[in-house]
Amino acid sequence: MSTAFTLQAATPDTLADIHALHPDPAEAARRLSVTQERVRAGQLDPARFLLLRADGAVLGVCFVGPNARVPLFPTYRADTPAGALTAFLRELRRRVSDTPDRQLLLDDTLVTPRPAEAVQAGWVPDSQHVIYRTDLRGRPHAPDPDVTAVSPDDPGVAEALRELGRPDWEAAEGWTLHALRREGQVLALGATGPGGRPGEAGLDLIGVRPAQRGRGYGARLHAHLLGVAAQTFASHTGGTDAGNHAMRRTFERSGSVLLSTQQYYRQH
Repeated sequence: MSTAFTLQAATPDTLADIHALHPDPAEAARRLSVTQERVRAGQLDPARFLLLRADGAVLGVCFVGPNARVPLFPTYRADTPAGALTAFLRELRRRVSDTPDRQLLLDDTLVTPRPAEAVQAGWVPDSQHVIYRTDLRGRPHAPDPDVTAVSPDDPGVAEALRELGRPDWEAAEGWTLHALRREGQVLALGATGPGGRPGEAGLDLIGVRPAQRGRGYGARLHAHLLGVAAQTFASHTGGTDAGNHAMRRTFERSGSVLLSTQQYYRQH
């Protein structure tokens, strides 16, 4: 592959390049149709996509959206030359330099992480997260007798939320707060409700109170929440810091499967 490359914004005439790296041609065609429709309707500016090309082929793509809270999720070919990838990641950093909190996220389901090139481009390694998926269909999850649905106003719940650093927790639509209690004392809190995709549950394992940690309460509450979610949803996708080995063991004990590893980078 040639070392010569170009960095260009997409145009209405190059929309197909935005989806050129998708591994499923049928899905790429479907997404292209949606993209074309959104561009025609004025809902999407193709110039927000940065394209990396060499020898007439697309090597990298990244959408630079207006929401500063959403990290950049680049995709690029595994055989992208180091110099081209460094330039691509450096240009992405330049494009978000006016929002210094904007992060770069390398997900190993989308790309082969190339930390050397990311650092060379000026990105600073920040944190690493792991994402797990749990298939809830047909899985028995016996309810835990010590876990009940509660309200933030119930005795001991507000105090536990404060101790766990979540004093302002409020139930979103469709979500329910649960407490694991022994002898009237709230030991751990968690919540469940709809996730971000159809058929997918969301779980928020708020935590186990510090004095009660290391006794398996978090794993019990997590299993109970999955059981509640299984009554309505088909799956759950959730994550934790890669170094949170206790939570990772909880996922694994619940039959969750490691889906991806995500490396976050910051600008400074």
